[in-house]
Amino acid sequence: IIAALQRHGWNRRNAAKELGIHRSTLRPKMKALGIEAPEDEPTQR
Repeated sequence: IIAALQRHGWNRRNAAKELGIHRSTLRPKMKALGIEAPEDEPTQR
């Protein structure tokens, strides 16, 4: 998940698409794994 997010500049929509999951599924997975976007990286709204 982290590698996909990094490849897509922490854009959750594009990372989820690459991973083959819906973007609404990605957020809970990130939370469960303790993954947070770096503060200096823009995030999808």
